[in-house]
Amino acid sequence: MARLYKVALDTNMLLYITSHKIDVFAEIRKNFGNVIFIVPQSVRNELERLRKVNANRAKQVNIAEQLMKKNQVKIIKLSNDADNDLLELAKQGTIVATNDKELKKRIKDFGGRVIYLRKKKLIEVM
Repeated sequence: MARLYKVALDTNMLLYITSHKIDVFAEIRKNFGNVIFIVPQSVRNELERLRKVNANRAKQVNIAEQLMKKNQVKIIKLSNDADNDLLELAKQGTIVATNDKELKKRIKDFGGRVIYLRKKKLIEVM
């Protein structure tokens, strides 16, 4: 039986894929196979706050929400702090998809796994 991977998506990854038109969900599945996508409720809350910034940002958030629904992203409630939630998930073995430099460093410092995009290409850090 194929291994099941959990991948948690950060706010900036969800917005990046909408602005750069990259199907990160398909790319992750191509690289990992059987994947459950997770978004902490705290990330959803950040998206809701960003929706109110301006019309362009609201459009990005709407697209991100459509992509999450299409890809059956599981929303989980942890705390009210997105970065801490993603760190906690990483400590439990979940791979975190983010382009946030500080968050990537914090996850890598304890040996967690990170997926990020560089020049519209998916890169995984062990």
